[in-house]
Amino acid sequence: MKQNTISAVAGLLLIGSIFFGQAVLAQEKVTAFGIQFKPMIPSKYFGTGSERFDGDEFSVNFSPLPGYNFGMIIRQGLTKRLSMETGINMVQRRFRLGIDHTILKEEKNLDFRLIGYEIPVQALVYVRLDNKLWMNASGGFSIDVYPSNVKSSTSTFVDSLSVNIEQFTLRRNWIQFALLANYGFEWRTEKSGYIYLGASFHRPFTDIAYTNAVVTVDNNPSGLIYALNGSYLTVDLRYFFHEDGKRAKKSMRSEPLNK
Repeated sequence: MKQNTISAVAGLLLIGSIFFGQAVLAQEKVTAFGIQFKPMIPSKYFGTGSERFDGDEFSVNFSPLPGYNFGMIIRQGLTKRLSMETGINMVQRRFRLGIDHTILKEEKNLDFRLIGYEIPVQALVYVRLDNKLWMNASGGFSIDVYPSNVKSSTSTFVDSLSVNIEQFTLRRNWIQFALLANYGFEWRTEKSGYIYLGASFHRPFTDIAYTNAVVTVDNNPSGLIYALNGSYLTVDLRYFFHEDGKRAKKSMRSEPLNK
């Protein structure tokens, strides 16, 4: 239900931005290049928070840790109201397994990370709020690539017993697709480029991997399997470089705010 609500809200924001306001930036035939850094924010409401799984021998608290998305952006202007964006980004997802076993005196943590790469394809619409301030909304999809599986382990002793904790994260496919939704604000100058602050939601169409947590006590293993959905929420920090020439000057022209 929450996922359907999120998708509906993203769609309404995108449609509303198309029709809201009368003055927008002229982006026709202007290409902008930029870089972005997007810290990930765990959120229970958006399906990216902690979850607990109980098995016969032990329980696992599966918690996303702050990760990041970093890369380059290419923006191509199509009309006065519409642009397209693409690029390539490296994504580092970080997780913590909190193992609660009857033999352990306290919860034992095992951290791991999953590296991926994304090629986003998004449509953006603009609304002018002030001489240099614009609001935009975007939506589209991402081609996600997962180059490898992940394995990590830790061990401890309880009295004379050896306790070994392992996780095996196996990707579902090496290439997958995800839904993208974004909303934010952009400060644009003629000579110093564009500075952007916003938020994005990334939701894969299917689970991206399966994590198998295994606890071995005195050579007796037991395990739990968790389906990793891979969704994440980010704060978006972007900078688009200044473009010299007539097209850059044209991109800063706008209709009067009161028109």
